[in-house]
Amino acid sequence: MKATRLKWTPAVIMALTMTLAACNNEETANDPLADGPVAAQVTAGISGTRIRVSVHGQSAAFTAGDVIHVVADGTAAYDYTLQDGGSWSAGSNPYYFQDRNGVSFRAWYADPALIPAANVIDIDTKSQAVNAENGWNQWDILVTPVVSTSVSSPEINFTGDYAFSHIMSQVSFVFKAGNGISNLAALSRYTVKGIITDATFNTQSCDLTTGSTSGDIAMTVTGEADKQVDCSPIIMVPQTVSGTLNLEVTCNGQTYKTALNPPTGGLQAGYSYTYTVTISNTGLEAGNATINDWFTNSDRDGSGDVTLQ
Repeated sequence: MKATRLKWTPAVIMALTMTLAACNNEETANDPLADGPVAAQVTAGISGTRIRVSVHGQSAAFTAGDVIHVVADGTAAYDYTLQDGGSWSAGSNPYYFQDRNGVSFRAWYADPALIPAANVIDIDTKSQAVNAENGWNQWDILVTPVVSTSVSSPEINFTGDYAFSHIMSQVSFVFKAGNGISNLAALSRYTVKGIITDATFNTQSCDLTTGSTSGDIAMTVTGEADKQVDCSPIIMVPQTVSGTLNLEVTCNGQTYKTALNPPTGGLQAGYSYTYTVTISNTGLEAGNATINDWFTNSDRDGSGDVTLQ
C-alpha cells in the first residue's frame, strides 16, 4: 500500500498555522509567567484576636508611612510603605515570582529607629525609648508566621492566623496611694530588678533569641497629685522567671521594695501584664499580675486589611 502524502497547499499551511496559534494562545492564557515575572500582592493586618493586641476594643492598624519588611525564603527582603489612602508601595523593588516553585514568606515590623546590623537587631530593654511621633516603643517588634505560596496564587496573605503579632512581652504598673500617703506627687521612680534584658532578632529568619544577661529596668515617673498613677507600659524579653520579680519604688525620697509573683508560665510573647501596687508609709502591697489588652496609642486605632500592590 502506498503512503498518502500531504500536499502543502496554501490552505493546508494556513490551517496548521491557525491550529498552532490556538494552542500557543491557550498555553499562554494558562501560564502566569508567559509575559515575564509576576509581582506578588500582599494582604497584611495586625492580629486582634489570636493574641492580645487591641486598642479600645478595636484592632490596632498600620498608619501611613509605616514600613513592613517582607522576607522571601529567609534571604531577600522587600520593603513596602503604606501610602496615604491605604495603598502600599514597594517602589521600584517589589517581589517578583521568577518561576513556578513555591516560596515561603515572613514579614516583620519595628520602629524605624531600629537599624539592623548584618541582619540582626540587638535588643537591650534597659532602655525604653518611645518614638514621640507614633508612640511606638522601639523594642515592640511585630512578626508574621510563615506563609507559603507560588505564582499560581500570587497573593501573600498576612491576615487571620497569619497576621502580624507581638513577639515581646509588655508589663504595666498601676501605683495607688495607701495608708499614710496622701497622693503620689512625690512618686519618682520604679525599678524591676534582676530580669533578662537582652535578646537578638534575626531580620531574615524573623526569629527572636532570648539572651542571658540579667539586669535592671529603671523607669522615671512623673508623679501626680492624685491617688493613682498609671505608668506607660514597658517592653520585656519573653522569659521564664525563677522565683519572684523584685520591684523597687521611690516615693518622697524613700525606697520601698517588694517581690512580685511572676505570671504563670513566665513572661510570654504577645501578652500584656499589669501589676497594681499600693504604696503606704510602711511598704508596698501588690497582687498577682492581670492579663490585659495590649494598648498602643490611640492614633493607631482602626481595623481592616490592606493589599500591597
